[in-house]
Amino acid sequence: MLERKRRHGPRPKPDDEARVHGVSCRLTHDELAELDRRRGKVRRGEWLRLAALSAPPRIVPEVNKVAWADLAKASSNLNQLARAVNEGRLTTSDAVGASALLLSMRASIESVRASLIGDDNESQG
Repeated sequence: MLERKRRHGPRPKPDDEARVHGVSCRLTHDELAELDRRRGKVRRGEWLRLAALSAPPRIVPEVNKVAWADLAKASSNLNQLARAVNEGRLTTSDAVGASALLLSMRASIESVRASLIGDDNESQG
């Protein structure tokens, strides 16, 4: 038997991973608006599945995207500096103090990043 050639799209999942069951629910206009606000650009079904079975994906509000990206770069740079201190590649008289300071700054940046997307749990821990 000849195998059919796929023309477009992703490879189909194996039978044991294929999503074959559909679930539906009814929402009010306000509930649908809230769902759409929370999901951002993620498809409704995908967002609902992730929210029900694990944790919904983080949606960064459009207004915070630039700040989010800038903080991600700063956090990455601080992490590289901390690693250099920990590996002894940074010449400083007080590598331990510099490392502690950098790690503290990284935690602060991560807290700010979490607050930008409204993730209060992460910003506290």
